[in-house]
Amino acid sequence: MQPDGRVERPEGGTPQGGLVSPVLANIYLHHVLDIWFEKRVKPNLKGEALLVRYADDFVCAFRYREDAERFYRTLPKRLGKFGLELSPEKTQLMRFSRFHPSGKRRISFLGFELNWGRDRQKRPRLHRRTAKKKLVQAVKAMGEWIKQFRHLPHKDFPDYP
Repeated sequence: MQPDGRVERPEGGTPQGGLVSPVLANIYLHHVLDIWFEKRVKPNLKGEALLVRYADDFVCAFRYREDAERFYRTLPKRLGKFGLELSPEKTQLMRFSRFHPSGKRRISFLGFELNWGRDRQKRPRLHRRTAKKKLVQAVKAMGEWIKQFRHLPHKDFPDYP
C-alpha cells in the first residue's frame, strides 16, 4: 500500500529490505547451499572448510586453495539450477590467512571489514571494524534526520529511527 492509499501489487519477488526477504532467503538457501555444502562439498575436499551464511550473504573458507578453486567453479552451476546467481562485485577468491597476511586486503561481510593484524604481544589477530560504506550511509542518514527536525523545539523531537 502506498502512502496515498493506492494498492500496488508487486510484479515478482519480495521487497528489498523487507522482513520476509531474509526469512525466505534462509529457508531457500538452507536447502540450496547449506545442506549441499555439508553433504556434497565437504566430504570431497582435501582439507577443512567452513560456510558462514546470514540470509543471502555468505563467506566460505577453505584450508587448501585447490578446494576453494573447485568450489568457486562449481558454485555458479549449483545456484543456477535454482534460478540464483552470484553478485560479481561481491564475489572473489582470495587468500586470507593469519599465516600469510595479505597486507591491505580486507573482507567485507555484514557491514564489517575483517583483516589480519597483530595484537600487542605480536600474535596474529583478526581485526574488525565497521565498513566505511556502511558508516558513511549511517552518518548521511543522521544528517538528513537532523536537517528535517532541527527547527523543532526539544520537546517535540521525534526519536531517531
